[in-house]
Amino acid sequence: MMRPVHLKINNYYSPLGIDTVSPLFGWQLESEQQNQIQTHYRIILAKREESVISCEQLLWDSGKVSSSEQFGIVYQGQPLQSVTAYYWRVAVWNQHGVLAWSEVQTLFTGYLNAETWKAEWIGSGGSQPFYARTEFASEGRVKRAYALVSGLGHFKLYMNGEKVGPNEMDPGWTNYTKSVQYVCFDVTDRIREGSNVIGFSVGNGFYAGDAGDRHFYTIGKGYEPYGAELLAIGEWHIEYEDGSVLYVRTEGENWKVRESATTLANVYGSENFDARLYPNGWYGFDFDDSGWETAKVLASPAGNLVSQNQPPITVRTVYDTIGIEEPLEQVYIYDLGQNMSGMFEIYVSGPAGSKVTIKPGELRNEDGTVATPWDIVTYSEYTLAGTGEIEAWKPDFSCYGARWVQIEGCTRDGSDKFKPIIHDVKGHFVTSASEDVGRLETDDPRITKLAQIIIKAIESNLQSVHSDCPTIEKLGWIETASLMGPSIMYVKSVEELWLKITRDMMEAQTEEGLIPDIAPEYSRFSDGFRDSIAWGSAIILVPELLLRTYGNRTAMEEAYPAMKAYLKYLKSKEVDGGLINHGLGDWGIAPQTGGDYVENVETAFYYESYRLTSKFASLLGLVSDVEHYAAEAERVKRCYNAKLLRRIASEGEGHYAYCKLNGEFDPLNQVVQAIPLYFGLVDEEHRSDIESALLHAASGRQLRSGEIGLRYLFGALAGMKRNDIVFDMMMQPEHPSYIRFVERGETALPEFWTDDSRSRNHDMMGHILEWLYKELLGISSIRDAYKEILIAPGCSGLIQRVTGSHRSVRGEIHVDFMSEASGLRLAVSLPPNTSGTIKLPIASEETVIMERDTLINFEIVQEHGRLFAISRVGSGSYQFEVRQKAV
Repeated sequence: MMRPVHLKINNYYSPLGIDTVSPLFGWQLESEQQNQIQTHYRIILAKREESVISCEQLLWDSGKVSSSEQFGIVYQGQPLQSVTAYYWRVAVWNQHGVLAWSEVQTLFTGYLNAETWKAEWIGSGGSQPFYARTEFASEGRVKRAYALVSGLGHFKLYMNGEKVGPNEMDPGWTNYTKSVQYVCFDVTDRIREGSNVIGFSVGNGFYAGDAGDRHFYTIGKGYEPYGAELLAIGEWHIEYEDGSVLYVRTEGENWKVRESATTLANVYGSENFDARLYPNGWYGFDFDDSGWETAKVLASPAGNLVSQNQPPITVRTVYDTIGIEEPLEQVYIYDLGQNMSGMFEIYVSGPAGSKVTIKPGELRNEDGTVATPWDIVTYSEYTLAGTGEIEAWKPDFSCYGARWVQIEGCTRDGSDKFKPIIHDVKGHFVTSASEDVGRLETDDPRITKLAQIIIKAIESNLQSVHSDCPTIEKLGWIETASLMGPSIMYVKSVEELWLKITRDMMEAQTEEGLIPDIAPEYSRFSDGFRDSIAWGSAIILVPELLLRTYGNRTAMEEAYPAMKAYLKYLKSKEVDGGLINHGLGDWGIAPQTGGDYVENVETAFYYESYRLTSKFASLLGLVSDVEHYAAEAERVKRCYNAKLLRRIASEGEGHYAYCKLNGEFDPLNQVVQAIPLYFGLVDEEHRSDIESALLHAASGRQLRSGEIGLRYLFGALAGMKRNDIVFDMMMQPEHPSYIRFVERGETALPEFWTDDSRSRNHDMMGHILEWLYKELLGISSIRDAYKEILIAPGCSGLIQRVTGSHRSVRGEIHVDFMSEASGLRLAVSLPPNTSGTIKLPIASEETVIMERDTLINFEIVQEHGRLFAISRVGSGSYQFEVRQKAV
């Protein structure tokens, strides 16, 4: 039987706090049978769970809809109310008319319309971290209870002696003048009969950044605090079985505040905590808050309160120490074995007022001590309470990139009674709670390890933005959202986070239409570091990724006006009738360098931006825009080829290749030929020449690309069926190389092609991960977000076996491919309601393919001189064997 599973409200990670009047519904399908198709669906929604079970008193009944759609289905029932619980489920029919219902799902709305929160923003009136608490009485049996809360810059919520939820560093980073996120928690199980306690702990974040005396990258680079006072807001909606409702809200009269024991909350990874100031039991019962001050009611932030749609940041893994060194006397280095975006926890004991210094880092000095890039000063300081017991502490409001943690000011053996004793260090790896959706293994463990270290770098930079690194900048440089997006989407479900990034870009757009390189724009740079089209075009490329991977139209619909404004801005910057000559070019081709072949790189993105905007206009039914942007794309293409494509003199008749605007030709530059091939800028009459030029540039099988060109280099070579070149580039023993990082023992991907990169936890060069999943494992979407799936594993002749899976928006896709002396073996499974094209390399037309014990028919095609067998299948599991006909 085919059944609906993994139901969700599209665009939201959690079903709590849905703040749209027209939610979108989606689901996946499961079945053990082959060739299953969804022919109809039915969605029902009601205020009572019993109603959706009995199909009575419904607020919406879609009826039996003839459709194979599984997501993006718009609510069309009675108007939803704010801050209200609903129940829904879906039924599906297969092609044989067999019906299956899903489990009942919950949906809880946030604020849907222009209602004003009845709660008030409160705080201590200062810019330092604070605690806030209140008590309330609850009488009766609680049916359900939800809390809608926020605190700026970051907050933690407590109730009745316990932290609420696994979240860290809520709410997500935004442009606080435009939007402020709130978080919705189900606190039904937190309410007890009688007295109840609520507590807030609030720190600075980026809202009111506090450097202290340490590294804060954006100060001096355009950062300005969004407010002078830290503040919090919250509403608790408690519904009882008898239908009554109790509201608890932040306001001045019943809330108390006091200074926090966290005396520095630097978002760049430095915190100070004085345990002597900590009011033990402050968010529990029987606590005396008579010495606390009455909370102050504060002015609201400028931004609108919106629900936090993206996944929260949570602790993924806790790493134990695997080794301890003492490079200098009483300076201890704790090795956690993994470079991570971490909150580092210490266990210490000792006299009151004694201090421990915690210096995390991903680099080591020659003397073995921890080093930081650019010698930036990042450390935390813990002052002991002196309880006589072991005291545990980790930061509350920041994380930092490190594998090693240097501990100073302690002994390990108690030899100095005036100093504390360090007992242990642990690393709490914090990352977005985005779900894992990819797995890949090969018979070469180095390649498997390579995929793993790229994923660790991805995880370290998936926060509430996609950051560049967890150490130096922590900023949302937007080019990686589009360039690394395909790689990331193979291994992480980031639909909601990438939608949030799209909205960040919209909020960062200037009045002139510029999309700056960073969003939120916490730092204002100049020249190409603020205005580079490979970055700014993410406002167009990211919605395209969301549409292609998840079938998500929301980003396209919301961002379309921003796309138009950005293209208008770019047109004002044109030179030579259609070229763009400002920006960073192929950034990172050497450490911290770019700027070469600017016209070639930037103008290619300019063309692609016009082309995609014309596509979006078509999807949105904007006929005049379709024609306008298609014509602009064609105009830029003509200019590109007229100005940059040159005839290169050589023996014989010569050939064509792309050059610099001044005519200079570098025969070893790979990107300048690969990008126009990938983007479709090459006219058919010149394709053979450009492919030859790329093959010549890549003939040494050594990478010559920065982060901008890398994805397109791999894609262009793959399109020419030269995955052997990509494979050899990946496996080079010396830099530029991926395997070099593996063999040197890196546990996350470094920033540049060098052994001594300043950042050891950057995913911006990780584009080989897309190639591993798309070309080696062979999984890709042909159309409509994996409605039709291509299975074309490409490891034959490179490795002996590759196995893995990708859980697409429609369900799990699995591949196990082996190359043996007797032929090829492929096991594949496709989710229900999809179809697949199986594409396998064959040595000759004298080939047979068996599916289990059945001989199957297939089509033979030739591409770039190579033969492939093509077979089309429906959903389900298959086992293919390819071998030569017996003579």
